[in-house]
Amino acid sequence: MTSRSITRRSRIARPGVFVVGAALLFATLVGCEGGEPDSGANGKPLRNSEEQAAGMVPGGALVDPPELNTATPGDLTVQLTTAQKEVMISGKKVVAETYNGSLVGPTLYVVPGQRVTLNLTNDLGTATNLHFHGMHLSPEGSADNIMLSAQPGQTLTYHLDIPANQVPGTYWYHDHDMCPKDGHSMPGMVMTPAPANARCDGTESQIGAGLSGTIIVGDVRESLPPAYRGITAHTLALKDAQISGAGSIVYPDGVLEPASPTVRLVNGQYQPTLKLEAGETQLWRIVNEGYAIFYDLQLDGGSFTVVGQDGNPSAAPAQASHLLMPPGRRFDVLVTAGAPGSTTLRTLAYANGGPTADQYPDTTLMKVDVQQSSGSAGSAPAGAPSGMAPSPKVPGPLPGSFPDLSREPLAQSRNVELSDDGGNNFYINGKLFDMKPTFTTPATLGTVEEWTLTNTSGQNHPFHLHTAPFQVLSVNGVAQPPADYMDGVIVPHAVNGAPGKVVIRIRFTDFPGQWMFHCHISGHEDNGMMGSLNVVAAGGNG
Repeated sequence: MTSRSITRRSRIARPGVFVVGAALLFATLVGCEGGEPDSGANGKPLRNSEEQAAGMVPGGALVDPPELNTATPGDLTVQLTTAQKEVMISGKKVVAETYNGSLVGPTLYVVPGQRVTLNLTNDLGTATNLHFHGMHLSPEGSADNIMLSAQPGQTLTYHLDIPANQVPGTYWYHDHDMCPKDGHSMPGMVMTPAPANARCDGTESQIGAGLSGTIIVGDVRESLPPAYRGITAHTLALKDAQISGAGSIVYPDGVLEPASPTVRLVNGQYQPTLKLEAGETQLWRIVNEGYAIFYDLQLDGGSFTVVGQDGNPSAAPAQASHLLMPPGRRFDVLVTAGAPGSTTLRTLAYANGGPTADQYPDTTLMKVDVQQSSGSAGSAPAGAPSGMAPSPKVPGPLPGSFPDLSREPLAQSRNVELSDDGGNNFYINGKLFDMKPTFTTPATLGTVEEWTLTNTSGQNHPFHLHTAPFQVLSVNGVAQPPADYMDGVIVPHAVNGAPGKVVIRIRFTDFPGQWMFHCHISGHEDNGMMGSLNVVAAGGNG
């Protein structure tokens, strides 16, 4: 590291570690369309959520995210352009980083067996790239390779061969650039050249400014019982925005503070309204597309039937009263309306760990209005409450769900320890990320491994693995049912010196290369809590 190195704060680490860099913002943020807006002396988030939301009008009709394309079985070419733009959040003008001019990136629809060519043009002042979160794609070449990066003014082309066995479900894409500029990267990271005037915004800053969107593979409804195959589906992309006095959520110097007040948004809207008919059942594709914030969703008066988690069909669909969603988590759920009336989708108060960890308040996300049925959606059962009713029971396993790995023979076991130094450094197995594999022994395609994840810190860490999902066997010694596979799991914080512990099993299939894993609180990832594993074909030596 050179003397130009910066410290990317994250309270995520601890209170008081808060680098603002207002002078840098004032100097670099000029212009608006195609340029950099002036934040001046107001280059900090406003002091409370009410001030940040001032000028936003709640209650507007929910609008699903824009579509990048419609689902087609043939080969597909699509264009994403990143640029800093002024967007409207429920009537308030806000400067954000956008894909194709949208605060919520346009939804990409793909089908198994399809080849997708995606051109990413970078009109930002910083390097950027894409990660196709949860997708089973090669980590090498021009596929889901986070070592690729588009510098300002460049176009990066991805070639995505969607596997024929990619299960239908909800996934997402987001920036995963590791900031390849001398003096501005993670400690120990190998640098690559960048334009002299390029900024160096990491993953936290770019996702926080807006760079994320949804991917939908196939159609989950086709795997459901016949009664639900024609129902209405909505995508609910959850993000939060910390808005400055100048109306910007772009913070190149990393002033994002997950514990600070923020505005919670659904599809880039402030407390929108979704309408159903009495007795109607809908499919909601819910995605936490934010950089750090947790959501604990509750639909007042109703419940959720989980038919998919992290894009993976449910082996045993279950009714849930609430959905805990760390960054990156997705749920495909069925919800059912009761009698005419109104209710609320909210995120409950949540503490991400012990006394020094982030605390999130109970917050209204969306109003749900149930109207009298026209007859096409059925009708509410006699005595049903107004607003929402219990969600339906669906038999499992659903097509495409994965088998139980708990009795599979193991090729090897590994330990992954998550820790921090109480400040801005976050570690895996005592090391900051340095581009070298975390383990000297590679994994072999076709084998199953068991990993024990431990957390010695005072806050929960959502652990994410690229390239393939995994099965959770136990959490803090409590056995888990062989339910849905995940690509992310919350590793609980330490209590009274005893580390939190999660045991998972992974089957390595199809793709050799460097498989990445990290905490999906992106400030932790940016500050070192990332590792990798070399995966080789049978007979390979790594």
